[in-house]
Amino acid sequence: MDKQFYQGLLDQISDGVYFVNTDRRITYWNGGAERITGYNADEVLGHSCSEGILRHVNDAGRQLCLQGCPLLKVMEDGKPREAHMYLHHKDGHRVPVTARGQALRSPDGTIVGSVEVFSSRLSNPYSGTVQRRKDDSLDPVTGLPPRRFGELHLETLMRAVAEKTTTLGVLYIDADHFKNVNDTFGHRTGDEVLRMVGQSLANGLRRGDMPVRWGGEEFLALLPGADQVGLHATAERVRMLAENSWIQKGEAQVRVTVSVGATMAVPDETAEDLVERADGFMYASKQGGRNRVTTDIGELTSSAEAPILGTSIPWEMPVHPT
Repeated sequence: MDKQFYQGLLDQISDGVYFVNTDRRITYWNGGAERITGYNADEVLGHSCSEGILRHVNDAGRQLCLQGCPLLKVMEDGKPREAHMYLHHKDGHRVPVTARGQALRSPDGTIVGSVEVFSSRLSNPYSGTVQRRKDDSLDPVTGLPPRRFGELHLETLMRAVAEKTTTLGVLYIDADHFKNVNDTFGHRTGDEVLRMVGQSLANGLRRGDMPVRWGGEEFLALLPGADQVGLHATAERVRMLAENSWIQKGEAQVRVTVSVGATMAVPDETAEDLVERADGFMYASKQGGRNRVTTDIGELTSSAEAPILGTSIPWEMPVHPT
C-alpha cells in the first residue's frame, strides 16, 4: 500500500493529525485537523504551529510554544505524551483538545520529527454552534442563547437556589475597548470578534453551564451547581481564553480582553439583585484596569502568562532588555 492510501485513510478519521520535522515545521496536516481548527493544509504546511496558528495554551494560561511544547519534548526523549490544552481556531476562538504526541523515527531509529493526534473536548452544547447549525432561537451573531432565554433560565435557577436544591454562580463579562474594534476594522469584524469571545466563553464552561449574549458586547454565564472555588477558576479561565483569542486581518491581529464580575447567588435575593451585583463587580474590574476578574472577595490574582503577540515564531523573536 502506498503513501497516498495511508494519507487518504488519515483524512477520514475525526481526530486531527499533523506531523512536524525537527525544526517543528508542519509536514503533514489531515482533514480532521482542518475540521477542528479551520485551517487547511495549504495554510499551515511548512510553517510552525506557533506562527500565529495554533499556539497551544493550557488551562492555567501557560504558553506551551515557549515552554512545555509536547512535540518538542517527544523529540528530545522519544517518550509519548498526552495533555489537555486549548488551540487557536482560524475564526479566533479557543478550542479545548486532548493532544497526544509520538516520535517519528527513521528506519535506523533516529528521531526525525513527531506526530500530534488531537481530539476535540467540546462539552458545552453551545460550543461551535455557529459553525454547526442555524437555530432561530439563538443569537445570530454569537450562536449563544439570547438575553430573553437567559432570563427565563435564570429565573428557574433562582427558584432552585431559593429552595436550596442547587447553588448558582454567575459571571458578568464585558469586552474591553470593543468600540475601538468597530471604529478601526468595521462592524463586520466587530461581529466576528463578538462571535470569537462568545465561543471562547462557551469553550471555557462545563456541559451544564449556559453562556448568554446579554446585550451589545456583554455576556452572562450561568453556572448551576458551582461553588466559590469553581466559580473563581471558571472566571479566570474565561478571561485567559479571551485574552489568548484573536482574528487575523492581514498583518493585524484583532484582539480584545474581557472584564469579569463573578458572584454566587444567595437564596433570599432576586435574579435582578444577582445580576446587578455581578455587573457591579464587572465595573470594578473595568476601574481596576480591565482584563481582570473581581469577585465577592475582591480582585483575583492571575498566574497566566502574557499572550504571544504577532505571527513570528516565538523562540526566534528578539529579546528586548527590560
